[in-house]
This record gives sequence, structure tokens and C-alpha cells, in this order.
Amino acid sequence: MKINIWLILVIGAAVLSVVVIVDNMVAKLMGGFILLVLLAYLAEVSRDEKEQIDKMQRALDKLRNAYSELDEQAKIIIRTDVELNRTQEELDKKVSGLYTLHELGKLISSTLDVNKLFAQITEPLILKLGFEKTMIFLKDNPQLPPQCKAAIGFDGAHIEQIKQANITSEFLKNVFEVGSSVLVKNADTANPDQKEWLNLFGVSAFVIVPLVIKETVQGYIFVGNTSTYNYISEGDIDSLFILSNQLAIALDNAQLYAALKKSHDQLEVRVQERTKELAQANKELVKLNKMKSDFVSAVSHELRTPLTSIKGYAAILSAGRLGEVTPVQAEKLNKISIHSDELVKLVNDLLDIARIESGKIGMSIKHSSLTEIIKSIADLFYPQTEETHIHLNMEIPDDPLMAWMDPSQISRVFINLIGNAMKFTPSDGNITIRVKPDLAYINVEISDSGIGISQDDIPRLFDEFYRVENAINAEKKGTGLGLSLVKKIVQAHKGTIWATSEVGKGTSFHFTLSINQIEDSQISVE
Repeated sequence: MKINIWLILVIGAAVLSVVVIVDNMVAKLMGGFILLVLLAYLAEVSRDEKEQIDKMQRALDKLRNAYSELDEQAKIIIRTDVELNRTQEELDKKVSGLYTLHELGKLISSTLDVNKLFAQITEPLILKLGFEKTMIFLKDNPQLPPQCKAAIGFDGAHIEQIKQANITSEFLKNVFEVGSSVLVKNADTANPDQKEWLNLFGVSAFVIVPLVIKETVQGYIFVGNTSTYNYISEGDIDSLFILSNQLAIALDNAQLYAALKKSHDQLEVRVQERTKELAQANKELVKLNKMKSDFVSAVSHELRTPLTSIKGYAAILSAGRLGEVTPVQAEKLNKISIHSDELVKLVNDLLDIARIESGKIGMSIKHSSLTEIIKSIADLFYPQTEETHIHLNMEIPDDPLMAWMDPSQISRVFINLIGNAMKFTPSDGNITIRVKPDLAYINVEISDSGIGISQDDIPRLFDEFYRVENAINAEKKGTGLGLSLVKKIVQAHKGTIWATSEVGKGTSFHFTLSINQIEDSQISVE
């Protein structure tokens, strides 16, 4: 309720005037009553105004509280926005750092040379990581202090000053002993040792992370910034540890490669030295082999004359030209003749081997019938196989087989192999000659059903003077030259020879002869 205060005052004044002027009890009473009513009304009006004022005060207080809350919320929003911006900047920096670390990882892993490896860490890449200065220290010797291997953001004089400074501190020892990192954000929070580093490297903040190679700290990476606005965060340490791991792996690979290359070079030198020794030894061996062949040839020639004389005199005595020969004498003379023949055969084999080795034997290589040679050899052995009840079988094609060979020498191969088979094949056993033509070679196999040969003896069968130890060889004498001579003849024909066997089931000898023309007719074996 709104009342004009001035109107009330005028009415009140009028009433008071009437009361004063009119000396009437009734009038005075009415005036007093009216005055009381006016005073009551004024009191009511005053109370309403106070309530209004109170309401307004309460509204004002609410507005003040709301303003305070809005102000606080605005401050929170501003702080949150700043933190979000900082977090976004940190995130952008970390993403950029990861891309840079990926690029750095590819570069440092692309070389196994330690010097080239450090050269891959360039200033643009370090700046992308958010740092202005970088130094990498690495121990060349576990007993010596680490040496500076890379420096970015420093001039030559400054680098030399740092190299000559005696860089020692407790926190650096902790880096090597524990493998922990060091972060100095500013000079205010730095201890005296760290302040010395800030001054020496000319930075306002720095980080050190260890280089751990094969679980041992062998160096560290130092990075720093000169600007206080370019702050270093905990996230930067994570990036630096990634760089440290990449660098450690690359250094480990480079060190392994260097050690391997050193071993390879040493091995190369040893191989070259050994090759020279072997070449010299081979030269000596060739010389000795020639001397041996010459000696065997000379001795064999010298043996022929007395052997011929012995055999001749034995024949004269056996014929009774020098007197009557008793049965006992005839038996002894027969043994002399048999052993003389064995010696002659031995001498001839020795001479043939010596001639083939020296290349002095000439072979008349021509296109000849292998079928005819096999049939001729079979006829030659027929009486012996009949006598010993051994079956000589032939599995050869009906069409004539032609090969490039010296018929007389290949006949010797068949004679030696079949004779050898007969020696180890029991009565009623089998010897089989198999021939199978191929595209470029004819494959020949001579197998028997004899006692067989152990696998340990097979590799040495073709060695000169080697004889397998068994009951048959113990009873029957031999020189051990037959198979060696056979191998040399086959090799002289550009063929190969080998043996397969199973103890108790028999042995097979295989060799090949060329279907195509052998160009050189004078064959020599090295």
C-alpha cells in the first residue's frame, strides 16, 4: 500500500491545528483519535517499508551470493580452460615428439657405424622434440669417464669448455648407479651442483636420462632449454627415455656389428694365412706325390728285371733242363712261379697308378661297344665261375650300347670288380652285371651276394693299399691297389664310381661312362 507521506503530514497538521484552536472536549477527543489513527497508520506504513527494505536487502544478498558463485565458477572455468590449453599443448607436443622419435628411430637404426649413428641426430629433430640444446655422452672404456659423442645447440668453444670441465656431481653418480633421470626445472629449485650445470651448459632448465646398454648404464643424454617460457615437463622425460632406448638398441647393434666385423677380419686374416699355409703344404704335397710316383715308377721298373729273371730260372728248373726235379722241388718251384706272377701284377698296378697320377699314360679314347666288352669279360670268367659254382648274370639291353672309352682300360675295370666280387661270393652265390643307359651316361652296376662291407669301411674302399678286415681277406692275400686303380681309370674317363653294401647281403659297385664324346684323348688325373 502506497500512501503520499506529504498528504498524511498535511492532514495531521490540520487536525493538530483544530485541536489547538477549538477548545472543545469532543473535538479534542476526535482530534486525538484521528491523530492516533494517523500515527498507527504511519507505524503500519513504516513497518511495510521496513519489510520491503528487508526483502530488498535479502534479494541484494542473494544477488551478491549469486555473483560470488558466478565469479568463482568463472575463475574455475578460466583455470580449467588454461589447464585444458596446457594439456592440449602438452598432448600436441607429445604427438609431435612421437612422430619425431619415430623418424629418429628410423634414422639411427639405418646404420651400424657409431659415428654415422650420432650424426643422424640433428638440430631440427631435437627442436621438434622441444629442446634447444643436447649433448650425448658415452663411455668408450668402463674405467674412463664418458666422452661427448654428439653436441647440438653449442658452438665449438662452448663444446671444448664443457669437454675440459671436470663434470662430476652426486646426482650424475646416481644416474650411473641407479639408472634414474634428473629434472631441473629452474635455478630456484636447483641445488648447488645443479646450478653449476646450469651455468656450465648455459641453460635455465635441463633433463638427464641414462643410456642403458645390456642392462648397464654406459652414458647419458643431456637436454636443456635457455628460455624460461620453453618449460620442460614430466612428459618430456618419457620422450627422452624412448629416445634413450632407441639409441641404446642402435648402439648395441653397432657394437655387436663392430665386434663381429673385427672377428670376421681376424678370421679373414687367419683364413688367408691358413690358405697360404695350405697352398704351400699342397705344393709340398704335390712335390712329394711326384717324388712318390717317380720312386714307385723307378722301383717298379727295377723290380721287373729281377722278377723276370726269377720267373725265368724257375721255369728252367721246372722244365728239368738243369737236372731231374723231384715232386717236392716241383711244388716249391710252382709256388715261386705263382708268387712271381703276383709280384709282377703288383708291379704293373703300381706302374699304372703312377703313370695315371703323373699324366704319362695315354688312353686311346674312342666310340666303342660296351656290350662287346661285357660279353668278352663274361667269357673270360666263365671257367672260374663254373669251377666255383657262382652264377654270373647279365642284365643288359638287347641293343648294342656305345660309350666313349679306352676299351682296354675299361676291361681292366670289369676284371678287377668281377674278380673282387668272386673273392667274396660263396659257392652257389650270384654276381650280376646291370647296365642302364641314361641321357648323358651309361650306368654300370656289378653286384654280388657275398658277405658285404660295413658302412665304416665303404668311404676308404678306394684308398691305396686299404683292405677291409674280414676272414676272407685274412686268408687271401692282396695289395689293396685294385679298387684304387679302378677309380683312377673311371675318373680319367670323366665318370664317377661308388659302392653300396649291406653286411651279410652283398655289395654293389656302380660307375658311369660318358655317352657324349670326351674331347681330350690324353687323360691325366690330378
